[in-house]
Amino acid sequence: MKWKTRIIYLLMGIFLTVVAWVTALEYVSYDVEHYMTEFEKQDWVPQAGMDRENLKHTAEEIILYLQGEKEDFQTMAVKGGIYQPLFDERERLHMIDVLELYDSARLLRNISIIGLLLLLAWVVYQDNKWKNRVLRTLFFTGLANVDMMILLGLLIWLDFTKYFTYFHLLLFDNDLWILNPQHHVLIQLLPESFFINTAIKIGLYAMGSLFALGIIAWQLEKMLFRYQAIRNEHS
Repeated sequence: MKWKTRIIYLLMGIFLTVVAWVTALEYVSYDVEHYMTEFEKQDWVPQAGMDRENLKHTAEEIILYLQGEKEDFQTMAVKGGIYQPLFDERERLHMIDVLELYDSARLLRNISIIGLLLLLAWVVYQDNKWKNRVLRTLFFTGLANVDMMILLGLLIWLDFTKYFTYFHLLLFDNDLWILNPQHHVLIQLLPESFFINTAIKIGLYAMGSLFALGIIAWQLEKMLFRYQAIRNEHS
């Protein structure tokens, strides 16, 4: 196989990985039950001064904002027995930055889908062994994502706080992400443990789907090889 063809199949695997991880990111971060489960795990219902109904309302408002369905991040809810705005200016400005990251991720995912389809059309037209090579690409993409999940787990196990800080320093050009848990409701509701569990869940969904796809592709490739061998014997 020529090096240009190898690069094309490598790009297909990368595009597929981007699609899977961004889709998993959206699936988890748009799931209100995920938030409620994490709130209850951390016993944030009494600590945040909000009952379950108001916590669910707040989670739904966060989701709407991340989906681009809500212009302002501000949310009104009952906290400490008082119906009040939950977030101050610092939290709202930080979430503008977060929304920009989500918009960028969605754009990258959409570009990856288009790129994947274009490359698939190219290999079907240009490569007479495209069926075998596409299946093999799916298999190795699945294996590569298992490695990515192991790396993610290792970083979390070693020092999540350290690498989570690096993540923020890399992606944000300000310090608005540094919030005070004594004053800021956002970090009260979404502490570090929330992000640890969310990252693991996203990784498991993305890796699991690609690994399952890779196993299916591996089995299909074996069947294809047998079919091709039988066909060559009778030709």
